[in-house]
Amino acid sequence: MKATFKNMPNNVTKLEALIDIVDKQIVSSNLFDADNINISVFSFADFENISEEQYSGETLFYVISGSCKIQIKDNYIDLAQGDIYKVGKNTLHAVHANEAFKMLQITLK
Repeated sequence: MKATFKNMPNNVTKLEALIDIVDKQIVSSNLFDADNINISVFSFADFENISEEQYSGETLFYVISGSCKIQIKDNYIDLAQGDIYKVGKNTLHAVHANEAFKMLQITLK
């Protein structure tokens, strides 16, 4: 199967416009999925979180808007709009919303 982008408009758009924040929810939209990479956008409502998870490849988080914390063990990394952070492969991590926020996630497989 040929890898192609999905859930993308055919015109110029802002990254932030690819996903909406929904009250009391975490929303995701997969933009690209291939054998070696996955690209998705996420939105988190105020104070929502994803419990610990890990991926077999490195993951890059880019905060599009708002702010969040990435938790690795007892360490919390604060991220705000425009920040980028890499989580190593096979590293347990959690994502916590400080406020409503949107992020781009790129994961190598």
